[in-house]
Amino acid sequence: MQKYVDLHSHTIASDGELTGEELVNLAIEKSLSAIAVTDHDSFASVKSALEFSKGKNIEIISGIEISCDDPLFDYEKIDIIGLFTDISNRKVQKIVRHINDKRDSNKKKIIGKLAKMGYDITYEDVKKDVKGTFGRPHIAKYLLKKYPDKFVSVRDVFDRLIGKDKEAFVWTKDRVSIIDAIEAIRDANGLSILPHPGIYKKDHSLTLIDFFAENEGDGIETYYPYHIICPEYCLDENGNQNMIDFYKKAAKSKGLLESGGNDHHGNYRPTIGLVKIPYKIVEKLKKALKL
Repeated sequence: MQKYVDLHSHTIASDGELTGEELVNLAIEKSLSAIAVTDHDSFASVKSALEFSKGKNIEIISGIEISCDDPLFDYEKIDIIGLFTDISNRKVQKIVRHINDKRDSNKKKIIGKLAKMGYDITYEDVKKDVKGTFGRPHIAKYLLKKYPDKFVSVRDVFDRLIGKDKEAFVWTKDRVSIIDAIEAIRDANGLSILPHPGIYKKDHSLTLIDFFAENEGDGIETYYPYHIICPEYCLDENGNQNMIDFYKKAAKSKGLLESGGNDHHGNYRPTIGLVKIPYKIVEKLKKALKL
């Protein structure tokens, strides 16, 4: 019987909607053999997920998704996932604290812009419902709830107000470099993974993969549900499979490991287990770490 995994998922520790325990239960319901908890700039749910999973027929992999500055193009940020990371590692913890200081400052500026545009919103009002790292989806959810007659979805708020180059968008500067993230993950005995390369322009993604490989990144996320999360790139499962195949070839050509995840966040992105990722992916990652 084929076993499947999902190595990219979020909880309330960042911009997801489930606790670590709820995420584990959902993964079990989906018959997954392993999941990685990879919150944005936070390990807060990893420990609870590991504890809750004891005695259950599922493997939990400690992870994180680190928000990095873009050294090559003009993207708002480039994420780097760490898998099998030591959550007590001081180097990673220091990076996470720095990024979250920058994150909070950025959200205050965005909310300030929205208030000047006439929206009834304050940093304190939004922050009180944030249980982990503060992301733009928290702002979008607040506006969606506050103004149900104006917005139809979280994506709608991004497209109209807080997405890149929209009126209330604010760049976050001086987080950490991709190289610093790779080095910190290695120091924490983990593997660095470039997630969802297909969200970038194709030529940019290949340049980024080159840069990542040259700076000793370990792997790329070859499995991902682009047809659900960014359907403007591919409209159906066949198109998504073509993108998966493309990045599998890119990984092989650069001697990089493969990873895969569905980037589950919750009700507004209920994708866990959607793209089928074989357990052999975990086996190869473990072999690289000699686990």
